[in-house]
Amino acid sequence: MVDSGDSRPGIRRGGAQYEAIHEALAEAALDELADRGYADLSHADVAERAGVATRTAFRHFPTKLELALAGIQQLPDYSGWLEDGDTSEERLLRGLAVGANYPERIVPVIAACIAERQREPALLDAVRDRVLVPRQHAIEKFLAQGVESGELDPEVTAESMAAADLGLFLLSASGALPLGRGKRRVDKAFSHLWPLIASAD
Repeated sequence: MVDSGDSRPGIRRGGAQYEAIHEALAEAALDELADRGYADLSHADVAERAGVATRTAFRHFPTKLELALAGIQQLPDYSGWLEDGDTSEERLLRGLAVGANYPERIVPVIAACIAERQREPALLDAVRDRVLVPRQHAIEKFLAQGVESGELDPEVTAESMAAADLGLFLLSASGALPLGRGKRRVDKAFSHLWPLIASAD
């Protein structure tokens, strides 16, 4: 984060207005990264989307890489998606409901970061650290608790569940398996995932 040098109250680094602009720019960067990819990401487009001046975007994020990384940090980290309590079935439904808000962003951002892995490996590293690794840990914990309660198949691995879940995102994003939106999306995703992981007993 770069200090703008502006000493006006609410504008200097750390002030409420500064933080609101910083967050708006990061959200806009995520949307632009999802819509255009990294190669076409620009401070001007992000600033316009956030409703601020281009120079403001440069003050907050001096490089395109910093701008993209700030966007990636807006992706969900899966914290609490599959947390303790309730049944495994209810936890999965809750996790899918949270995830239903992000499909238009996650798939294209991951694709953009994979495409740029040779030129800007920090992008894929950021997606791995922000989304993929925490997601894997959340799934591992979810499966362990479900196996312990007898609700989930002990043969299911976190890798296979993660692959099935991400596969649904990819199929939906490509139009090969339209899942719809909102509750319809959650119910359809659940109908595909639950039979794969539920205990046969």
